[in-house]
Amino acid sequence: MKKIIVALFVIGLAVASYAQSNSEEIDLLQSVYGMKKKELVAKHMKLEVNQTDVFWQLYDEYEIARKEIAKKRLNNIEYYAEKYENMTDADADLLLKKSLEVKMDFIKLWSKTYKKMSKSINSVTAAQFIQAEMFFEEMVRQELSMEIPFIGEFEVQ
Repeated sequence: MKKIIVALFVIGLAVASYAQSNSEEIDLLQSVYGMKKKELVAKHMKLEVNQTDVFWQLYDEYEIARKEIAKKRLNNIEYYAEKYENMTDADADLLLKKSLEVKMDFIKLWSKTYKKMSKSINSVTAAQFIQAEMFFEEMVRQELSMEIPFIGEFEVQ
């Protein structure tokens, strides 16, 4: 009976993790704030008229890169769901390395975007944007953390 429950849970986790696409991340933000992410960013940012074109161009570049990182996270979650029931040391090692890689990719993206924005617009606006993006990412990570079980949380006997 326990094996069936764990199997159903892992299948549910795989399906749930598959649904955690970029649109799901945006849906999460929309559910909290009631608007699209770009609208939320626009509302948050205090842009001068002469900054808007450059800002939104950099924002679009940022979003393309952010979505690629989100895909890597999704792939890692799917791998976790596949390996959860019979995880080996090698699986755990790979999962953790990929998870840390995703986190580092976000840090690199924030740093790169901050440098571009601070040179093109100004440091205050760039910092304001990166601060908001860090907040959004933490919201997504927190939501995922609440949905994904710890390794060994549901053991099969």
